[in-house]
Order: sequence, then C-alpha cells, then structure tokens
Amino acid sequence: MIRSLAFNLYFYFGTLLTAVVGIVLVPIPTPILLRGLLHHWARAFVWGMHWIGGMKVEFRGLPHLPTTGPALLAGKHQSECDGILLAAQIHGIAFVAMQELFSYPLIGSILYRLQMIRVDACGGGKERENLAQFARRAYESGRHIAIYPEGHLMAPGERERYRSGIYYLSRDLNLPVTPVATCVGLVWNRRDWWKKPGHAAIEFLPAIETGLDKVTFMRRLEAATEIASDRLIAEFSGRPYAPSELVLRSQGQAGIGQPVTAPHAAP
Repeated sequence: MIRSLAFNLYFYFGTLLTAVVGIVLVPIPTPILLRGLLHHWARAFVWGMHWIGGMKVEFRGLPHLPTTGPALLAGKHQSECDGILLAAQIHGIAFVAMQELFSYPLIGSILYRLQMIRVDACGGGKERENLAQFARRAYESGRHIAIYPEGHLMAPGERERYRSGIYYLSRDLNLPVTPVATCVGLVWNRRDWWKKPGHAAIEFLPAIETGLDKVTFMRRLEAATEIASDRLIAEFSGRPYAPSELVLRSQGQAGIGQPVTAPHAAP
C-alpha cells in the first residue's frame, strides 16, 4: 500500500508538471518537441512503475513491432497505463482516443497539438470517415497508430466486442495490423487507485496481413489478442489458463460468457 501511494504521488505530480510544460510547447509550430516530451515522460513513468511501485512490465515479441511507421497496432485495453507503456516504447505514436478527452483542460490542447486521432465510441459511418481522415494525417507522417478495438477498459479475463474501425483503417491505409496482448491489468487494473507490486508483460504478436475480408480479419484479430492475453494472465498470475468472458460494458451488461475460442466479428 505504501509503494502504491508513493507511486501515485510520483505519477500524478509528474503528469501535472509534464502537462504544464506541454502547454508551454503547444504554441510552437511543430509538434516534435511535444512528442519528445511525451516519450520521455512515458519512459520516466515506466521507471517509476518499476522502482517505486514495484510493477515490472516486460515487452515481448519486439521483432514483431515495426521499427518504422506508418504502422497499425491493435491492443488489448486493461489499464489506463496501456497507452503510456506503448508511448515509452514508440516515439511519436498516435493514439485513437475518445473525443471526450479533447475537451479536458490542459490535456485537450496537448492532444490536439500532438495530432492524436479523436473518435466517438458510438461508431457508425460518420465516425469511420472521421477516423480515416485523422488517421491519414498520422499515416502520411510515418507514425505508428495505436487503437483499442474494444473501446473500453476491461478487467483481466474480460473482453468486449471488437469494433471494426481497425479493419477499415487497415483496408483503407493498406497496412497490416500488429495485435498487442497484455496482462498489465494484474498489477494496475483499469483505473484502480491501489496498484499491486508484481510482474506483467505486453506482447507484440505476428501481424495480420492485408486483403482479408472483414469477418475473417476480425475473427483473427480477436482470437490472437484474447488467447495471447489469457495466456499471459495465466503465466503471471499462476492460475490455470481460462478463456476470457464477454462483458458488454457499452450496453450495461456483464457476465455474458462466450468463450474466445469462438470469437465473432463486430458489425
């Protein structure tokens, strides 16, 4: 508990300080300095997780991570630190973020200047157009683009239905998709205040090639991501392997158990 409290103080104070410096950099015509600030803040955050909070996260499958962009990453989303961990590994990464974040004081202006990709979680044809428009800018800049297809933070062992926006990005940009599995929720579950010292991992999986139809693509993405994440959960928790359960947070439902061995594509 003491380590968790010390880390929280480090994290929130450091984030506030970084946001203040970031606001100073927002008026600068190029976002390069701001992207550098984000990357170094994220690396300092990973250091704090390990040495202050006792949360050691290893990165696996790095040969599967494209060394240069443009590239598409589709990740499992278990913790509010997921994006920060990727930002520590990938300089200049562009995240697909909920549009509500862009209205937050300080943070919103920084996200705009960083040219992050805003999207409405409700989806639909109009949002696919917006996603394509904002993602095209990141693509033309040669950046890695990260998206969380579930659209929600899920506890370890849970999954949401996968939204098909990632399929349209892959198709329209003609880019393969690198799935990203994780079990970080074991040490930092969603937005929990109290963190747990321990070990976890993020794993980059073999890319899913372009040219697949939507149903095949979505099935492969969901199966690869969920099975690998469940494998990591079993390894780092010491519990027997168990397939994730479908939990529809977007519809206020829970505990609707369909095993991930039979994933379905989002409409």
